[in-house]
Amino acid sequence: MTVRDPDHVLCVAESASLSYSPFQPSQTRFSIAFTEDSDAMEEFRMWTDAASQTIRADNSEREDAVLSPLMDVLQDAEKMTWLDLECNVLRTMQTVNQLDLEGEPLFLTLSRTIRDLLSPVLYELELENPADFWPGRARDWTWMESALDKDWSTLTLTPRLKRLLFRRERVLFVEEMKSAPDIQFTSTAGKSLQSGFLLPLTCGTSPLGIIKIFYGRTLYPLAGEVEALELLRRELSILLDHIRTHLRMQRMATVDGLTNLFNHRFFQDQLRTEYQRALRYNKSMTLLMIDIDDFKGYNDKYGHLAGDRVLAETARTIRNSVRDIDFVARYGGDEFALILPEVEADGGMIVAEKIRKAVEAQRFISEDGETIGSISVSCGVTDNRSAASPDILIERADKALYWVKRHGRNLVRLASDNDQD
Repeated sequence: MTVRDPDHVLCVAESASLSYSPFQPSQTRFSIAFTEDSDAMEEFRMWTDAASQTIRADNSEREDAVLSPLMDVLQDAEKMTWLDLECNVLRTMQTVNQLDLEGEPLFLTLSRTIRDLLSPVLYELELENPADFWPGRARDWTWMESALDKDWSTLTLTPRLKRLLFRRERVLFVEEMKSAPDIQFTSTAGKSLQSGFLLPLTCGTSPLGIIKIFYGRTLYPLAGEVEALELLRRELSILLDHIRTHLRMQRMATVDGLTNLFNHRFFQDQLRTEYQRALRYNKSMTLLMIDIDDFKGYNDKYGHLAGDRVLAETARTIRNSVRDIDFVARYGGDEFALILPEVEADGGMIVAEKIRKAVEAQRFISEDGETIGSISVSCGVTDNRSAASPDILIERADKALYWVKRHGRNLVRLASDNDQD
């Protein structure tokens, strides 16, 4: 179509009604160009006048000559559109460039960024080592979000395809899922996906992970849109590598190397933070102090290497027995401390008993293959009711713990005024 305003500016719109964009997957696209070139306008006017009559075959060269400058304008406009698209990607990435993000806030931020840019039906981030970004996550853990039902879909890539992605280090466009044997999509609801993109995230030659972005309809991305996705892939790779490096340096200062739990100094900071938060919002919080029973005797009998294994396994058992939001630290030696936000003392007793049973169920084997048997833990529990300071919380939990030590061990006790006895 053409539009002429008083300044004789010509607008040409090129329809692309069947070409769905990954950046606008639910809308059709069209290209618009403007020109003030009087010769081009006159040529276009002559061509449209001729087009209203029957165009004979010998006019084809004339028609091409008229359209050529207009198509050049359209192509230039399209290139500018792609440049704007890449600028939009860069602006969006600036908003998520936060090195201190980890765990759920990090993955929520990344998924929100992808959704805002691309509006996929299904988005999944599969990392090579999720624990680098969310401590405690297993190697096969992924973050998936879907606009469809959340409990029905899985999207699996074969090892061969993963190797190919990391070797090429380029965005891969999957035009038709049914023609991609290396991608397995299952749905208990009978839903299907049509097109999508795989973005391998890398640091140098080392793989970081793969982003999977898929849609319920067939897409026809233009070259500039694929390049914008390639820019997004590179920016996300750089961001995740910087976050991983920052978190590693941070953990060196806050995490105990043997148990992979937070250390004593960071526990003290966190206890003050949680205490103040509970006080401000009138919330409950519970503190658990846990000690391995007769750990010195175990060390003396089986050696320090065996003792280190006990500490590491006990720490893992404790971490796996609580929520992600609960704070677990190695308080010192064979003693552990847990902060349970928004949990009252009765709830803390349930958690402590769960931990005690889980530790007691562990079995250990010596370097020589000898069955060592089980260990046990003692636990003191208190909450923030009438606690005037974080130090009072620690004092109460410690008194309850040592009451257990004096009265049989392998028990859980709620702090009381009689714990001095």
